[in-house]
Amino acid sequence: MDKQRACILGATGAAGQNMVESLSDHPWFEIRALAASSRSQGKRYRDAIEGAVFFEKHPPDHVLGMIVENVDKVDPRDYDLAFSALPSSVAKEVEARFAEHIPVFSTASAYRYEEDVPVLIPDVNPGHIGLIDIQRKNRGWKGDVCPGPNCTTVGLVVTLKPILDAFGVKTVRMVSMQALSGAGEKGLRSDSPYRAKVEMNVYPYIEGEEGKVVRETKKILGKLEGGKIVDAGIDVHATCTRVYVETVHTLVVDVETERPASLDEVGEAMENYVSEPQGLGLPSSPERPILLLEGEDMPQPRLHRDHGYMVTLAGRLKRNPLYENGFTYIVTSDNL
Repeated sequence: MDKQRACILGATGAAGQNMVESLSDHPWFEIRALAASSRSQGKRYRDAIEGAVFFEKHPPDHVLGMIVENVDKVDPRDYDLAFSALPSSVAKEVEARFAEHIPVFSTASAYRYEEDVPVLIPDVNPGHIGLIDIQRKNRGWKGDVCPGPNCTTVGLVVTLKPILDAFGVKTVRMVSMQALSGAGEKGLRSDSPYRAKVEMNVYPYIEGEEGKVVRETKKILGKLEGGKIVDAGIDVHATCTRVYVETVHTLVVDVETERPASLDEVGEAMENYVSEPQGLGLPSSPERPILLLEGEDMPQPRLHRDHGYMVTLAGRLKRNPLYENGFTYIVTSDNL
C-alpha cells in the first residue's frame, strides 16, 4: 500500500511538533509538507523551531531539513489528507479551505461544536463517522473536518463509555489535574510567565476548559440519530486545574449509574471493553483501551508511559456513598 501524502498545518507549535514526531516513521503516512505562519515560511524546519523544541524523540534529518511553507499558500490538492494543529483563531478559515478537497484531522476547537461535525475518539464513538457524509453534503466539500476533543475529555469519556453501555450513567463529577504540556508552548517554555505561575503550585483555573469538557462529553457519548448527534442525557460537572507535571493528565471521577452495579462489575466493564479499532490492526491502537490497575498508589502520571502512550489507565475504584449507585475512580491519560 502506498503511503498517504500528509500535510501538517501549524507544524512549528507544540501540538504540531507532536504530530510531526508521531507521523515521521508512520507505516501509513508520509509527511510531504510542513506549513506554518509567514514568520516561518522559507526556513528549514529545524531552524523554524529553534529555541522552542518540544520533541521527546527527534524526527529524522530529512524531516528536520524540510522547508516550512506558508499555510495560506499551500495547495491542498497536492496531498491526500491534512493534520491540523492550528490555533483555533485561524483554524476555521484554513481548515475549511483544505476540507473543500481533502480530509482534515484537527486538534483545534473551531469546528467541534457544529451540528454536522463529529468529535471523534475511535475507541468511544466510531459510529459518529457517519456524520461526515452529511457534513460534505451540507458544505459542498470533497473532504471534511474531523476534530478530536479537548485533551482532558479523552480519559473521561474512554472510561465512562463501558460504564454507560453496561449500567447507564446519570451523573458525572470530574476534577482534573492537568499537565503543563496541555497548555501548549506557554506551558512548556522554561521562560514562560504562565509556567512560572504553575511552578510548585496547583493553579485552580483554566480558561474555557470546564465548558469544553461538559459539552464534549455529552456530544461524544451521544447517539447519531436522524442525521445529527443527540447529546447523552448525563449531568456532567467539571472542575479543571493545572499542576506542575510535564505530561499526562490526571482526573478524579465520580459516577452515578442508572442501574445498580457492584465494584467488580464496574471494574470488569472497564477491563473488558473493546471497540472497533481493536479489530482493525491499527499500528498505534492498544490491545485494550483501558487498563485497570490494582494498588492504592496507582495510576500516576510519572509512571503512565510504562504502559504505553495510547492506553487510558484507571485505578482507585471504590464505592461513593454520596450516590445511591455511586463510584469513584482515578484516571491518567497521555495528553500528547
